[in-house]
Amino acid sequence: MILEKRSNKLLRLIAPGLLTAVCLLTVAKLYAFVNEAISIALEAATPYVEQGFEVREDNWSGQVEPKKPLLVRHQLFRGNEYWFWAGTSWTGASVRVDIFDSSGNSVGLESFAEESYAGVRVLPQKTATYYIRMVAEYDPEKAAAEAQAIGVLPAADGVGEFGTSVDWGLVYGYR
Repeated sequence: MILEKRSNKLLRLIAPGLLTAVCLLTVAKLYAFVNEAISIALEAATPYVEQGFEVREDNWSGQVEPKKPLLVRHQLFRGNEYWFWAGTSWTGASVRVDIFDSSGNSVGLESFAEESYAGVRVLPQKTATYYIRMVAEYDPEKAAAEAQAIGVLPAADGVGEFGTSVDWGLVYGYR
């Protein structure tokens, strides 16, 4: 009888904690996902990390219509050198990235654009707010050719076809 009372008391003490832990693990699994566009932007950063750039945890991502420019406002500090990298995971899509000062002048010193990622380097002359512009493009013929090259069959009508937007991700680093 005494042992039974102790085990009931112990169960009442432990049960709420176990229930909370199970709920938190379930919620964590529901919200755990990989943002492919950010992953591609981070891949673009790899050679620059090897050159001493530190990638910040800040990142931006979402969906955008092709050819519709996105502006991200960010404060940069004089004396630091920055790289901004953008990426998209959508087959047949590409991105371009540039950076402007508050007067609208392009201040990018160097840039590149590959298939699904791009980057721009800046060395701010003053501490101020700058505007990073990212533009995504989409080419359905290129998407079909890429899919065919890797052995993907054409989608059934209305399934897996391009809608009106592509994903994008933007990360940055400094030294």
